[in-house]
Formats: sequence, C-alpha cells, structure tokens
Amino acid sequence: MSATAFVADLIEARALQFGEFELKSGLRSPYFMNLGNVSLGSGVDKVGYAFARRISELNFNPDILFGPAYKGIPLVTTTSTNLLNFGHDVGIAFNRKEVKSHGEGGSLVGADLQSKRVLIIDDVITDGASKVAAAELVRQNGGNPIAVLVALDRKERDPASGRTYLETLEERLGLGVYSVATIKDVLAYLALHDHLSDTLATLRDYVAKHCVLN
Repeated sequence: MSATAFVADLIEARALQFGEFELKSGLRSPYFMNLGNVSLGSGVDKVGYAFARRISELNFNPDILFGPAYKGIPLVTTTSTNLLNFGHDVGIAFNRKEVKSHGEGGSLVGADLQSKRVLIIDDVITDGASKVAAAELVRQNGGNPIAVLVALDRKERDPASGRTYLETLEERLGLGVYSVATIKDVLAYLALHDHLSDTLATLRDYVAKHCVLN
C-alpha cells in the first residue's frame, strides 16, 4: 500500500474531508482529518495495515504500542494485529482520561511499560500537547518512548519557529516524529483525478500560504 493509496482509503472512509473547516489554531482549512470517522471494520483494518507497514519500513521494532485516549485506542489495537503480518507480535497500552479509583485503578490499561521500547501512535498533530503528555506518561511508568507515528503530517508552519509543527514537536519531545502520509500525498492523490481539480487548486493555494514542504 502506497501513501497515496492510504489517502484514498481515508477519503473513502470520510476520515479525510474537503470543504471549509476551522482548526484549533484558528486557521480556516480546506480539508480536515478525523480518524474517528473510520467506523467500519474494513476501514479500521486498512488503517491498521498502513500503520503496521510504516512501522516495518522504519524498523522501529517496538515492544509496545501506546495510544493516547481516545482515538489512539483503536489505532494501537488494529495496528498490533496487522503487525502480525510483518512478523511482529507487540503489546498495546493506552491511558484513561480519568484515573480509575477502584478495581485495578490507575490511568493506564494494557501492557506493562517498565523497561520497554514504546512507540506512540495517534491520528494527527495539532499543537502536539497530547503527544508530549503521552511521552511523559510513558516515562513516568518506566517505559522508553522511541518515536511518535501519526497518520498524517499536515506540514503546517509553526508561527513561533517557522518550521513545521512536527519539527517543533520533535524538539520538544527529543524524539523523532513520523507519519504514514503527508499533505504532499494528498496533493498527489487529487492530481490523479480530473474531477477534483478545483479542490486541488484550493489546497495548493492553502499549502503555499501555510505549509513548509521540505
């Protein structure tokens, strides 16, 4: 599966939509990404396969996949099962947003993180706050975060640094941050379809104004 094919799957599942959307940053964007819209088993499996393929390509060899609540929870589940296709049987863990005071208690569910290589996976990067919190939680529980992998890098410019938000996050975390696809792959997909030429022109204009295509 190519990154462009992954973009096609996201569009089919309406996880990647085109129109007019207001982002957390306040920008008006001609597209929006929400993996929460992937609600059929077939679509969830395709997302998991794309993440698993990318993990294999990058030779991460994690012991555990960690998914920040809430969207990261189904992501670690489907990615772990798809990693079996690449010869890797990994553990999964995720956090609760509310600490449980009864039963097993605590804020973590799943595999023990102690002394384990932990890959954090999630859908997209906005300000990166949830990824910083996830890395800190992993470390607090004895784990060794090795990288962050997200579905899509929007490659938008961080006004504070002039670099992309992903690059700024890498510096904050002290970790590499990677993606399954980027806005370049979205542009490439649109360029393959003549009936989407207006959407392509709008997105190219947005990218020229707000993104860093390094």
